[in-house]
Amino acid sequence: MGSAPLGDLLFIMGIVAILCPTAGQSLNTSRLVVRREMDVTNGDYDRMLLFFGGIGSVIALILARTSIENMAGSVFTVILIMTTIFRYYGDVEYRLSLHYRKYFIYYSVLTAGYLIGFGLYMLTDIWYLIFVTGEVMALAYVSLTGSIFRDFLKKSPYFRIAFKRGGFLLFSYLITNLTLNIDRLVLKFLIDNTAVTQYYVVSLIGKTMVLLVAPVNTIVISYLTRRKEDLNRKQFMKFAGLGLAAAAVFLVFAQIATPVFIRLFYSDLYAGVKPLITIVNISQILGLLSAYLFIVVLTFTGEKWQLILQIMHLVIISVLVMTVGGRGIQSFAIAVLIANAIRVAVVILLGMVKAGK
Repeated sequence: MGSAPLGDLLFIMGIVAILCPTAGQSLNTSRLVVRREMDVTNGDYDRMLLFFGGIGSVIALILARTSIENMAGSVFTVILIMTTIFRYYGDVEYRLSLHYRKYFIYYSVLTAGYLIGFGLYMLTDIWYLIFVTGEVMALAYVSLTGSIFRDFLKKSPYFRIAFKRGGFLLFSYLITNLTLNIDRLVLKFLIDNTAVTQYYVVSLIGKTMVLLVAPVNTIVISYLTRRKEDLNRKQFMKFAGLGLAAAAVFLVFAQIATPVFIRLFYSDLYAGVKPLITIVNISQILGLLSAYLFIVVLTFTGEKWQLILQIMHLVIISVLVMTVGGRGIQSFAIAVLIANAIRVAVVILLGMVKAGK
């Protein structure tokens, strides 16, 4: 697959990476937080998943209309959107019960499904099968080992409240995922598909680390939402310090691994992307750190502050990118780096102000 076709694939998967965790993870996290106060049901959240999944599917088809070749592509896009949203939500089964062994198996099944799907792609040349196979296998596992999708449409008296609070988090997650994947969307229009591929290749190690850190965030929020008392300022700073230390380690690893990775798998792109490596790696690690800090801060500030800070970040990154992004891929990368650094500083400040003494 050449740079231009790969750019189209990455554009579609960028839409998936924005919409699916936005709906799935936000409702997943919302249920963990809301359970402390209300006896919500599976059906409350399953209804929301269907609602937001339907909206997301329509948005995806509109945005990707020039990248989807035929009706079969449209059908696969909808299937991919819906299954991925439900899969992102599905691990709440094990977060609620703290069954981390099954949580690990869940994602192992997902990975095995991707590998099987890759084999199907090699046979059929349908790249959607790589991802759909993994999502379906993971959902089958959680359906067999858990109860999160039972009483699928049964609604509780708290549905409206859960919907409102889930909506706050959804918009917050939407902004987060927009900024994390802004390269796949904006570079296509500011420059071209080749720029999308170049930025993606440089940022891939950092994006992979985000996937590896997600289970840590799961453990953190599961633990903190079971506590009866909120974090005080000293405890919050300990969590922040651990995050900063881990970010430094990840940055060193990314600086070593990224050049090796590009030379091995994308040697033809290396000369053009070499100046971007440090800038993009720092930006990705700051994004990873801010996601972790947001999870910690969420447990004692509420959904409103999450949304306010995310809107601020979206405004900042949009202004910076639109101001300098058209000057080239390096200017775009610097704009994203500055915006991510500001977000980390602001969320730490919020945590210090809102944490107990």
